[in-house]
Amino acid sequence: MHSKSKFVKYWKWSEYIVFIGIFCYTFYSLVYGFSIYSWSTIDSIYSWPTIKGKEGFLVDFWKPIISKEYYKSIVAIIWVVVSVFTIWEIVVLFFQISKKERKEQWNSDKMKRIYKEVIKRYKDTFFAGLLLGFIPLLIKLDFIWDLMPVFKRFALFSINFKWYSWIYALLIWDLTTWIWHYGAHKVRLFWCLHSPHHAPTEMNMTVAWVHFFAEGFYSVLIQSFIIMLLGVHAEMIVVIMMFEVSWGTLIHAGERSFKNGKLGFLHHFVMTPSHHRVHHASNPLYLDTNYCTLLPFWDWLFGTLQPLREEIDIKYGISREIETFPDFYFGEIYLLFSDIKKEKSLKNKFLYLIMSPGWSPKEEDIYTTAKVRGDFLEENSALALTSKDFLLLSLKELIPKKRFLNRIK
Repeated sequence: MHSKSKFVKYWKWSEYIVFIGIFCYTFYSLVYGFSIYSWSTIDSIYSWPTIKGKEGFLVDFWKPIISKEYYKSIVAIIWVVVSVFTIWEIVVLFFQISKKERKEQWNSDKMKRIYKEVIKRYKDTFFAGLLLGFIPLLIKLDFIWDLMPVFKRFALFSINFKWYSWIYALLIWDLTTWIWHYGAHKVRLFWCLHSPHHAPTEMNMTVAWVHFFAEGFYSVLIQSFIIMLLGVHAEMIVVIMMFEVSWGTLIHAGERSFKNGKLGFLHHFVMTPSHHRVHHASNPLYLDTNYCTLLPFWDWLFGTLQPLREEIDIKYGISREIETFPDFYFGEIYLLFSDIKKEKSLKNKFLYLIMSPGWSPKEEDIYTTAKVRGDFLEENSALALTSKDFLLLSLKELIPKKRFLNRIK
């Protein structure tokens, strides 16, 4: 066996062994922490209406109402839902595996199969969550707070704190999310930092733990400048970020939590797990779509809103196989610098950094997501119509349908 293959094999086995400890510790912490929180909630119920000095959900929900900070009550509800479904997804997975294996006798082969099922879904996300605990992280809120005074001098105007200004602030925040997220998919250097978030081959709550530690530096830099330029106050952004982090975690819920992920009528007004599953899918139709976190407005406006199609089975992950966690976390960076190292032209070296993933100096070797999706839609033109197109069709009744369809293709 080749020495490199041997090393990869032994490394994988070491990851499997370490994962047992990480999984048990993390899952125990989740269950234990939520149990304590639940018990504190029950204790506060028995003490009602005297909740001074008490903890738990009731306190986290009611205190903000008393102080008229209603958004904190909503955030408290979302985080309880996130906690419940994070645990739920893991428990249901074990139930499904046990049901599948119930006819088999307990032996080493059965245990290996069960372990492989768990590894396939959780190894890399648990490792990524652990890694974020050890690497000094950029605290986005602190960084935004530091940058705001610097960028505020460039503000074109300043908004007030009326209710309609909050809607404006929310839309501007989501616009900045769309912009940096679009860049994370279209600029290869940024994709190298963003790709670990798309590498998991299953959608579940723990995917929200997977973020490259350096990604926040450029995303917050972009967001802070645009937000200040367009007159939004830093105090508004603190509130909106609390919503984004909370809701952004919830929309990673997998099929074991919400089967279709549309959340009923909310699907028409906010980004849901259904929208975000499309974003994480590697199917040609779904590539580079649904960039927003909170509202579908900018995706709709820019033509990147893609609904889930029932006739297409979602395939999660990126376009290559991943064997080890270092490959999962740093693999795209290694491949980028390998391409740069092999290229002799300085111009092409630079282009490798800024062009889309899959770009090549040789036209016949170009394999970008835009090309893959474009080729697919040429052969499946009916699937190219999105919710934006259907709305435009209804507004353009005076234009012959055939002519309009040709116009929007």
